[in-house]
Amino acid sequence: MRALVLLTLLALLALGLCRRDGSASTKDSPSSEAFVSRRASAELVQRQKRNAGHGSSGPGAPPDPLEAKREVCELNPDCDELADQIGLQEAYRRYYGLV
Repeated sequence: MRALVLLTLLALLALGLCRRDGSASTKDSPSSEAFVSRRASAELVQRQKRNAGHGSSGPGAPPDPLEAKREVCELNPDCDELADQIGLQEAYRRYYGLV
């Protein structure tokens, strides 16, 4: 009976040692490859500039004539909230008058 218990404990110990040796390096595991740091991902993905293609002969969206008004209205929380309800042009006119 003691021999059986001793044999079982040795088998479990050997199994544990084998598993630990196989996964000693977490850098090689597939789970470590699934996640990338923010810095590394920022190096891989480059954002397009907001006005890419503006002023050049290449394709690009034409500049929005209301962009300047939109930026001014977004800085004022009341104007921004009103723009969500009644529209940008009317909210800008109510807060800043006709321009």
